[in-house]
Amino acid sequence: MSSVRPTMRVNAKFLRAITNNVAAAAVMGLCLVTAPTAGIANQISYQPNEVETAHVSRIKSYLNRISTMQARFIQTNPDGKTWEGTLSIKRPGKFRFEYDPPVPHTLISNGTWFIHVDRELKESNFLPLSRTPARFLLAKQVRFDKEVKLIGFRHKAGLIHLRIVNTEHPDLGYVTLTFNERPLALLQWRMHNALNQDTLITLQNTRIGLRLNSELFKFVEPQQEDQDQD
Repeated sequence: MSSVRPTMRVNAKFLRAITNNVAAAAVMGLCLVTAPTAGIANQISYQPNEVETAHVSRIKSYLNRISTMQARFIQTNPDGKTWEGTLSIKRPGKFRFEYDPPVPHTLISNGTWFIHVDRELKESNFLPLSRTPARFLLAKQVRFDKEVKLIGFRHKAGLIHLRIVNTEHPDLGYVTLTFNERPLALLQWRMHNALNQDTLITLQNTRIGLRLNSELFKFVEPQQEDQDQD
């Protein structure tokens, strides 16, 4: 098990590359990316009305009550292909996206690093969690008035859709979170990236408040993982 703290110069080019990776983008989108056009920048000044504010407040309370969550997911990629896997979250700071074979990706946040593991290439990419949109959902307090801004609201047919944007990186895409209204539950999120592509994550069999093994959120080098399985 690796305890190596990677050193790297994180810049916008690297962040863009990670975000445009289909697997990594899906998770970063969970917690938010940002807008590819000046039109989105203009929407950052969006102000919800009184009814919308009440819904948003209820959603914030719901998200902040989540200490742990696990769900199966279906990811629909821009080319129409679907991948499946298991999502595990332990707030604050930790998540794991484990894709089912034959997809070779695993995405981990260990509280400090956002890590993309490619088991096929036996490679890992690191990005400080503080520099990624993933910090939004994993923060101690979920908010929509700092790095993350609400830029759109829609309420229809028992569903609430929130469009959010990361104000620090306005060139990466935006995310739409979809909630069931009653009972309140996160159902899916759709990431729209700077390439004008959409990636959709739909959650199934979501469980909240369960006990999760801390080993889920520890990073293991792909080579070491292979040795452990031999």
